[in-house]
Amino acid sequence: MKERNLPYSLQTFAIGMEDSPDLKAARKVANHIGSEHHEVMFDAEEGIQAVDEVIFSLETYDITTVRASVGMYLVSKYIRKKTDSVVIFSGEGSDELTQGYIYFHKAPSSEEAAEDSERLLRELYMFDVLRADRTTAAHGLELRVPFLDHRFTAYYLSLPPELRIPKNGVEKYLLREAFESSDLIPKDILWRPKEAFSDGLTSIKKSWFNILQDHIEHQVLLSQSLFLEMM
Repeated sequence: MKERNLPYSLQTFAIGMEDSPDLKAARKVANHIGSEHHEVMFDAEEGIQAVDEVIFSLETYDITTVRASVGMYLVSKYIRKKTDSVVIFSGEGSDELTQGYIYFHKAPSSEEAAEDSERLLRELYMFDVLRADRTTAAHGLELRVPFLDHRFTAYYLSLPPELRIPKNGVEKYLLREAFESSDLIPKDILWRPKEAFSDGLTSIKKSWFNILQDHIEHQVLLSQSLFLEMM
């Protein structure tokens, strides 16, 4: 493990199912920066069992938000029970601010991409920020989101729209390029293609999306059968 002269103790946390891409990437970063690293493993049954608690905490039935919140809920639960960490950092807002979603590659113009980026930021409180705030608060944790610091967002949005769009087939290009000359994180992680949180944390054998879809379809069929029996 590479040692760094840091003025503070550094902890990192990652969650995923067996052979998840996010776990492997997080492990590589942790080794690179020399952090005290915690990996939280969960299986399909544990994820499904957490869904009701997640919906209760979120107070929303938004499908994508619920699906993406399970991992964050479980890792927050682990942090609260197994460590003395109370204040944690997370990367919410970077995709919305720095145009990290894949569809930004197809924006008709840099101006329209900038407009949609600002729309996403305005709506964050209903989705990713809601997820991050509620899943961590449910376990008594305080969340910090550096990418949404008002000074940073104001500066980034003041840049010309043509500088903020994906470039060379890479989303969040400007943000990544800013760290290219540093040794803060491994280069292959710095330029890693975008992967949705709920996809990256699950097994490459069967995605969390498909696991939940199969479970819900089974529940629907079961309910239909019970209803027919009562008729």
